[in-house]
Amino acid sequence: MKNIFSPDSLLIKALTLFCDIMYLNVLFIICSLPIFTIGASLTALYSMIFKRMRGEEMPIAKTYFKDFRSNFKQATLFWIPYLLLVVFFSADVYIAHSVLPENLRFLQYPVSIALFIIIYLTILVFPQMALFKSNTIQIIKNSALLGLTNLPIIGMVIIIHLLILLIADYSAKARVMVISLLLFFGFAGLAYFFSIFYKRIFDKILGVDDKEPEDEDSDTEESEEFENKDISE
Repeated sequence: MKNIFSPDSLLIKALTLFCDIMYLNVLFIICSLPIFTIGASLTALYSMIFKRMRGEEMPIAKTYFKDFRSNFKQATLFWIPYLLLVVFFSADVYIAHSVLPENLRFLQYPVSIALFIIIYLTILVFPQMALFKSNTIQIIKNSALLGLTNLPIIGMVIIIHLLILLIADYSAKARVMVISLLLFFGFAGLAYFFSIFYKRIFDKILGVDDKEPEDEDSDTEESEEFENKDISE
């Protein structure tokens, strides 16, 4: 019985992880409230998750806000035009679906495809910003190439998001349930789950065998290696 409550027990580790995820979820929501800061907030969230996966011990709030500030400019300069594009195409699809008669709704397909491509090819942008110090153009290029070479993982991420939207759209009760879970731990929980697969993608490109970086210099070397690596090979 004592082993169950020891700091190294599976139960305590799971509870600690769950509490950390809830804490990160609160920080993410607070930093995302102005909307235009969501990019920097998401990047900081992924940065914290990757650090935790490497076993780093750090003050959560202090480190989160530090990562938020350090990635703010790059993440925001990408997030704002990205958000405007997604909103524009989404509104176009919604209006076309609402206004066009059923026999002409096929006209919205090109816009729907364009929206899907934009989202699909940029899913890995913020996780990359959290891990690597590269210019935005290189990050977008790498995200597109990695998205094409890791179809099952990126497809899974998109399907999970679509399922959440479908569940929320099913009824008012379902919508309340989804929103409650997201506000409680959902945003950070989903990011942590996705990061398990994202980390495998990045480790494979870098040739890392689940090793923890020894210091900050090793992180910098990995970032430079990824930036200069031709992942299309």
